[in-house]
Amino acid sequence: MKLLEVRNLKKYFPIKQGFLIERVVGFVKAVDDVSFSVDRGKTIGIVGESGCGKTTIGKAIIRLHEITDGEILIDGEDTTFYFMRRKRAAEYLKSRYFENEAFTGRANGLEPFEKKINDVYLNAGKSSSRAMSALFENLDEKRRYLRRKAQIVFQDPMSSLNPRMTVGQMLTEPLLFHKIAKDLDEAIEMVRELLVQVGLKAYHVDRYPHQFSGGQRQRIAVARAISVNPDLIVLDEPTSALDVSVQAQIVTLFDKLQQQLNAGYVFISHNLALVRFICQTVSVMYLGRIVEQGESEAIFSNPLHPYTKALLAAAPIPDPNKKRNRKDLIGGQVPSPINRPTGCFFHPRCKYRMDICTREYPPMFKVDEKHLVACHLYSTSQEQGGEKK
Repeated sequence: MKLLEVRNLKKYFPIKQGFLIERVVGFVKAVDDVSFSVDRGKTIGIVGESGCGKTTIGKAIIRLHEITDGEILIDGEDTTFYFMRRKRAAEYLKSRYFENEAFTGRANGLEPFEKKINDVYLNAGKSSSRAMSALFENLDEKRRYLRRKAQIVFQDPMSSLNPRMTVGQMLTEPLLFHKIAKDLDEAIEMVRELLVQVGLKAYHVDRYPHQFSGGQRQRIAVARAISVNPDLIVLDEPTSALDVSVQAQIVTLFDKLQQQLNAGYVFISHNLALVRFICQTVSVMYLGRIVEQGESEAIFSNPLHPYTKALLAAAPIPDPNKKRNRKDLIGGQVPSPINRPTGCFFHPRCKYRMDICTREYPPMFKVDEKHLVACHLYSTSQEQGGEKK
C-alpha cells in the first residue's frame, strides 16, 4: 500500500474584482490535474521554475490549502474531505462513494460515515444543520489524525517559528495537544531529547528563535515536524536559505531521521543536484502540471521532455574543466498561469514544437514502466510504431 497517493489534484485560486461587490473574473490554476505517489521510507522530488505550483502541492497535501478537486489518500485512507466545509464534504462523500451501490463503507476509513450519510440524504432529504452536525461529529478526530500523520518543514524557518515563544513552548504544544505527553514536565523532557536528536543542545529549550543561526533554526523546525512521529513530511525547499556546509548537515539529518521514522518525504527544491542525491523518484512541473515523471536516475541520465533538458542544461557543473551542453537552453519567460497558452503550455518556448502542440495538450506517454513524459514528440512516435524521436 502506498503511503501517499495524490490523484488528479487541482487547486485554483479565484481572481476577484470589485470594491463593494466582488465578483470572480477568472482563476489562477496553480495546480492542475497532478498525480503521484510516495512509498513509506522513500522520497519523491518535485522540481520546476518558481511559480509552477510546487509549494501549493505541498500545502494542499497537509491541507493548508483547501483543494479544488482531486483526492489525497494517506495509508489508503481518503483524507480529501477532512478540512472541507461541512456541506461540501457531505457532497464529496455522497458523490464519490455513497452513490455507488457497490460501496459498503468498509474501506478508506469511511465506516463511521456510512450510516450517517444515508440518514442525512435518504431520511432527512435536504441536509439540515442538525443532520450535518451529527454526520461530522467525529471529524475533529480525523483532522487530528491527519495532523499527526503529515507534517511540513517550510523554506524560511524564521518566518515559520513564532518569535514570541521559546523553543520549549513551541515544541511542547503539539506534544500536549496530541496527548503524546501526559503533562508539561514529561513534554519538556521529550523536547530536550528531540533537540539532541536534531543536533542541538538540551539547554536550548529556553531560548528564542532570534538567538539561533539559520541552520539551527531549521533544525528546530525539523524537531517540531518530527515531534508527533509523522509518517509523511513535506520538505518545502528546506535548504535553500542555508550555507552549503549547513545544507550538507541538514540533508544528513533528513536521511538519518527518515531511517529512524521510516517516513516518506515530498522534497520540493530548485537544487537539482540535491534532488538527484536524496530522491528515488522525481516529478518535473511546468505551469501547474507534471511534464515528466520517473525514477531519479532515469530523469537525470536520460531526460526526455524539452523542459527537463533545459533545467539540466542550466544547472552548473562543479568542475571547471567540464562544459555543460547549452544547446537545450530555452529563452523567454514563463507564461501567466491566469492566461496559459493553448495546447502544450511549453510550446511558446520549445524549439521542437509542431502544429499539434499549439492545439492539444499532450497526454502522459509511458516510455517504460516507470518513466512518463507529456510531450507530443513521444505520443506521435508512439502512433508511428513506438520509436522515440
